[in-house]
Amino acid sequence: MSIFKRYYQFLFRYLKSFIAFGLVLVIGTILENLNPYFYKLLVDRIPQQNYQELMLLLLVFVGVRVAANLLDILSYYLGDRVLIPAARDARTAVFRHIQDLDFAFHVNKNTGSLISAFKRGDSAFFDLFHQIHHNIGRILISLLVVFFFFGNILPSIAGILLVILAGNIFLGWRLIRINMKKRAVFNKAEDRISGVITDNLINYETVKFFAQEEREERRLKIEFKDWMTKLWQYANSFRLIDLGIGGLSNLGIFLIFWLVIKSVAQEQLTAGDFVMVATFMGGFYYQFFNILYQSRNIAKGYVDIERYFSVLDDEIQVKNPAKPVKVKEVKGEIQFEKVSFSYPDSKETVLSNFNLLIKPGDSVAFIGRSGAGKTTLVRLLLRFYDVSRGKITLDGVDIRHFSKDYLRSLIGIVPQEPILFDNTIAYNLSYGKSRASLAEIIKAAKMANLHKFIDSLPLKYKTEVGERGIKLSGGQKQRLAIARMLLINPKIIIFDEATSNLDSESERLIQRALWKMAKERTVLIIAHRFSTTRRANRIVVIDNGRITEMGTHQDLAEKKKGIYQYLWQLQATGEMKK
Repeated sequence: MSIFKRYYQFLFRYLKSFIAFGLVLVIGTILENLNPYFYKLLVDRIPQQNYQELMLLLLVFVGVRVAANLLDILSYYLGDRVLIPAARDARTAVFRHIQDLDFAFHVNKNTGSLISAFKRGDSAFFDLFHQIHHNIGRILISLLVVFFFFGNILPSIAGILLVILAGNIFLGWRLIRINMKKRAVFNKAEDRISGVITDNLINYETVKFFAQEEREERRLKIEFKDWMTKLWQYANSFRLIDLGIGGLSNLGIFLIFWLVIKSVAQEQLTAGDFVMVATFMGGFYYQFFNILYQSRNIAKGYVDIERYFSVLDDEIQVKNPAKPVKVKEVKGEIQFEKVSFSYPDSKETVLSNFNLLIKPGDSVAFIGRSGAGKTTLVRLLLRFYDVSRGKITLDGVDIRHFSKDYLRSLIGIVPQEPILFDNTIAYNLSYGKSRASLAEIIKAAKMANLHKFIDSLPLKYKTEVGERGIKLSGGQKQRLAIARMLLINPKIIIFDEATSNLDSESERLIQRALWKMAKERTVLIIAHRFSTTRRANRIVVIDNGRITEMGTHQDLAEKKKGIYQYLWQLQATGEMKK
């Protein structure tokens, strides 16, 4: 879809206000451009010394100016009635699409570059409206008025003006295309600068840990070298526009004034005609010069909003079904049937012909070396990705038949690295259940062994946790994530290294609460600490995307050989068998 087509789709949602804006703009601009004609009438009648007629003309002239001014104010007001809600709709649409885009998009995105594009695009949405409608719209209407009066007094003036305008437009378009290309290249350099700064701000702890402030400054300076080169190329393209258009326009003004002066000298035109032409040329050409120069901003806005709207062209790969289904009563049976999977843009097979049945109320722990495919199973179950082959069913229904939000509402997860919003503890705790009462929040916090800590804070549950939860320790964040999951009371629970950042005492207390809650629920556990997995009904050992062992902790630990026995021995003794 073209950029302007998409742009006007948002504006035309408010069509009535847009039409009213257009009518007021046209009438107001016509009245505003009648000033030179009134000057002509006044100059031509002054020698007649008919003061009554002159005063009447003066009153009409003032009335027209007042009306033009009021209509100008009204046009901006009506324009804002279109622009402000349309800009809100556009920003919401882009934001929503980014939210809907797949896990793969968010894994590969550069947050700093995306934020930079977002800010430029939103600003360009406003700028383009004013440049196109207020500025170009006024110029086009003024041009028609000028041609009307010039054609009446001396058609050759209108002809010269038309030729000069056509030459300016042709030259301007060629130069502006160069400017647009330079802008697009500069934007990429600017996005890299934004990416470096954002990356540094997010990872400032690592910078401090290793005392690498100077290295980060050098990293930024290296990026600035390319940024400076691209910026100079972009800036010089403006000078080219100034030189080309300014020279051609001044030639046009000279020819028109020469022709008018010659006609006045030959008494083909009156002094009033000269005043009218001079006033029209002064006002019109100022606006025309301005719009040609402002066209650089239109080109800039076009490039910026093109990047902004391009996000809407990113296709969602994991789609919701046309007719999603729901389960009347969720039991929690999960089955992986001949599941194979490779990540996008990767030839490596992560899971190969994977089969597993997890019955309702069953607790299954997944064990294996890093990269074996454990986390991938969770991502597939949550439909962050869709399987390459085979299927995953929930209570006998292929999960691709569920809408993504409904499927994920049935599953509670405690991730290995919980990320919190820059808001209060209560907000973060109730994120999965926004209408939870304070009593429910406190109950969940107590189950996660977190309430005592929160109650000791001056603002208690209204305490701000900082960006990404930076004001909390790793263990506190993990317990908050556990409480957040406990609050939604899901039928299926996933623990992804849920107690990895806790001390032994807190871990034992939380595990007791978790296993108490896990009764009559399906539980999936991904863990390296065997203290979490020992109570699972089944332990599934995965290696290279396949199940190599399965059984209880006792069965697998007593095996003479096997990955589980090796890892168990390593964790118990801290020694690797040769």
